[in-house]
Amino acid sequence: MAHRDELTKPILPGRGATDYERYLRTDELLALQKPPEELLHKDEMTFLVVHQSSELLLKGAAFELGRAVEAIEHADYGNATRLIRRAMQLLDPPIGLLHILETITPCDYHVIRAGLGHGSGLDSPGFLSLLHIGPRLGHVFHEQLGRAGLTVGDLYRRHQEFFGLHDVAECLLDFDERMQLFRFHHLKLAERIIGGRVVGTMGTPVEVLQQRMESWLYKDLWDVRNQITSAANQTQAGRQ
Repeated sequence: MAHRDELTKPILPGRGATDYERYLRTDELLALQKPPEELLHKDEMTFLVVHQSSELLLKGAAFELGRAVEAIEHADYGNATRLIRRAMQLLDPPIGLLHILETITPCDYHVIRAGLGHGSGLDSPGFLSLLHIGPRLGHVFHEQLGRAGLTVGDLYRRHQEFFGLHDVAECLLDFDERMQLFRFHHLKLAERIIGGRVVGTMGTPVEVLQQRMESWLYKDLWDVRNQITSAANQTQAGRQ
């Protein structure tokens, strides 16, 4: 029994009854939400937990994409795609968490909103970090294209020959798609809770979210599909 007690006794520094609590700093993490007596509405706990959880996951995704930038710079395409795919797995839960917020009714949300000040999802550090790193990924990808003497069209026509770089391109498209999905679901959440023709907490019309739906990180990777299809249609038409 004494031996068992020695194995379960915490050895890491910090607060917490176990090393698990000390390593993850759960005392601090779980104290970041308002205590029940300070909640403006009981649904505010869900509001806080969803947003704080999302920020952690977005931070993790941005960290992995930063590693992917370095991997692409060194033409380490296998690791780059592995890291981007991990980042995509970290991005999926925040998209799903938006639907949890849809369970808050519009009237109850406005009770919570009174405590937000000018706070807005547009200020999300996690999402802004993804918007910052997106162009960096595109830049290092195009640098590698240039070193290989390829255009985007060449890469897709010769995808078997340049499989690693092609796989990076497809992963970048996955990332771009996730960002668009996040924007779409965030827009639908806003429309569902506060309406589609109103002004948000920052004084920003919800219509601005609709306009940002037309934003792409890697438009050339989307456009190359049009070019491939157009060329295929011309070839098919020539055979008829």
